[in-house]
This record gives sequence, structure tokens and C-alpha cells, in this order.
Amino acid sequence: MRVLNCVFIVVFLAMLTFPLIFVDLSSDRVSIQENRMLAQSPPLADIKKHPATFIRGFDAWFKDSTGFREQLLALYNVMGRLINSVWYTDGQYLYLIGEQGHHYFAHTGGILISKFQGKQFLTDKQLTNMAIKLDEVKTYLDNKGIPLIVMLCTDKETIYPEFYPKSIKRGSEPIQLEIITGYLQEHTDVDVFNIRQALLAEKNNFMLYAVSSGDLSHYNEIGAFFAYRELMEHINTYFPEIIPYKLDDIEISYDRTGIPNVSIKAGTAYKKLDPSFFDDVNIHRPFSWENEAFENDESELPVILILSDSYSLEQYICKYLANHFGRAVLINYGNMEYFKEYIDRYKPDIVVFESAERELRGFANSVAGIPKLQ
Repeated sequence: MRVLNCVFIVVFLAMLTFPLIFVDLSSDRVSIQENRMLAQSPPLADIKKHPATFIRGFDAWFKDSTGFREQLLALYNVMGRLINSVWYTDGQYLYLIGEQGHHYFAHTGGILISKFQGKQFLTDKQLTNMAIKLDEVKTYLDNKGIPLIVMLCTDKETIYPEFYPKSIKRGSEPIQLEIITGYLQEHTDVDVFNIRQALLAEKNNFMLYAVSSGDLSHYNEIGAFFAYRELMEHINTYFPEIIPYKLDDIEISYDRTGIPNVSIKAGTAYKKLDPSFFDDVNIHRPFSWENEAFENDESELPVILILSDSYSLEQYICKYLANHFGRAVLINYGNMEYFKEYIDRYKPDIVVFESAERELRGFANSVAGIPKLQ
């Protein structure tokens, strides 16, 4: 073992020192791979006259003159091709490349892969604390005659596991989303559900998530429609007079890349309110676009308050939902600490908590962090 350690140290030091020892001191060099002239060594006189310019020039020259630079670039390109057969990056986000060109959001340091493999996603403590607080919230709202609904949305791999990279083996049933949903249903009196079965029932009729272009983090507008339909089944328990949209009520079109757009044939009956609507309440705005408010032409309709993530935004669920309510107020669930203030301010007739499957850790902690309600 000591011999192996010594060999490793020698190899590591060689990798560090050889490129420094064999720095290329020649001039007028051209990189064939990059098709450009390489940086020249700055004049030493600039050390005193223009130190900042010298530092920048020296840095550029040193990077371009490192020993074995062309060979290292070639190795980097080979490694890049190998890596990009599994990983794909779009800006700051990381995706897995699956079967038949499907991309999957994976920007969480392997957490989503572990969840797909069936490993525990929420700790027992997180589940317990969330269940206790949800029951407390329900009791508080029951005393005001306000129903509470909790909706858990799905990640793409939950609906399309067959296209996930074959090298990653899926965990056995029940999947983590069903385990979490089942626990909350068993240990609380809250109306809790997830949209998995609703989307699975439509996956052979429609593509519900982007394949490899456009928004790769959410369901698409068609997936959002079926999520809305599932939510409306629960809302109709308390407001049976509200008539949800049917497939015949919407029109689906596709752009040249295959990304769908869903429009309501009858048009919309609401207007989006200015962000200043939230100026008179405590609210954090780390993602200001995740706080939206809508007002309907028919102001006598009930008021809905939604504490959620981006899966409920106007471009998704609220595109349909806001038409059914006199006012729809959407606030990111990261602001749960001000929950009582929102109830007092907006006086909702119904409250919905929503979380994406991959965001359940943050959602559980936010719910558990709601201050004591009286």
C-alpha cells in the first residue's frame, strides 16, 4: 500500500511540474486546434510602468505557453466527448442524456439520481415534522372554514423512466414520491395527492415533458394541463360549481422544434397584477417570478392562495386555474414563515400547497418552519 501511495505522489507531482518545466519560450506561436495566435510574453518593463497590464499579459502568456499544451488540449477534447455522451450542460444547469435523445434535469449533485435509484429522499425527521405541521395548518384553516390541499408534482423520470440512462438502475416500487405521499396521507388528515397516475394515464397520448430542447426542468404546457385537471378534482370537492376545462376546451399547437403551446379556446378571463401587489406584505423575492397574482373579471368568485414553486406559475397551472377564481395569489413556499399574514391579508376561500418532486426537501423544511399558529 505504501508503494502505491508513493507511486501516486510521484505521478501527481510529475503532472504538476512537467508542464512548468517544459514551458514553451518560442515566439509567434499558433495553435492549430484553436486556430489562433498564442499570447506573447509581455515586456519586463511593464512590471514597473504598467503592473496591472503586465499581470494580465503574463497570465495569458503563461496559460498559452504551458508545456505539453497541445497534447493536454487533445486529451481534454477526448474526455469532453466521453463525458458529453452522458452529461449535457445548458448554461448553469446539468442534465443527463438518456435514451432516444431524452435529457433529464440533474442539477442537484446526484440527489435526483439517488432518488431514481430508490434511496430515501426525505429523512424520517423531515417527514414527521412536515406531517405534524400540515395537521396544525389544517386545524388552523378548518377553524376559519378554509380547506387545505397539498399537491405534489412529478419529475420527468417519474413519468418517463424508460428513457433514463440505462447505466442507472431504477429502484423498486413504490418509488419515493409514492412513499412520501402515502406517509402524509396516513399520518395527517390533509387532502394530499400527487399527479403521477394522472400523467401516466396520458403519457402514451401526449409528450408531457420536453425531450431535449426548451424547458427541461418542468412538465410542458400539456403536462401542466393534466396536472391542473387533477388539482381541480380535489378543488371540486369544496367548490363543485366550478367547471374545469376539458381537452375539447383547449387548442394545442407546436413550434418547429416540437415544443407545445396550449391555449384556451374561450380565451382568458383574468389579468395579471403588477408585482407591486405584494408590496404591503412580508415576502422574500429570491425568485421574484415565482410570486404572481391574478384578478378575474368576475370578482365575486372565490379567492385561492397557492404556496408553491415554479410548477404552478401562469405558464403552467395558473394559466388555467386563474380563470376559475376572483383572485389567485401565488407565493413561493420559501415564504411559509409569513403564512398567517397571507391568510389575514388575502382572506382566501381555499389554500393549496404545491411542490415539485425534486424540491420536496426544501418544501418539507419550509412547511415545518411555519411558526406556531393560534
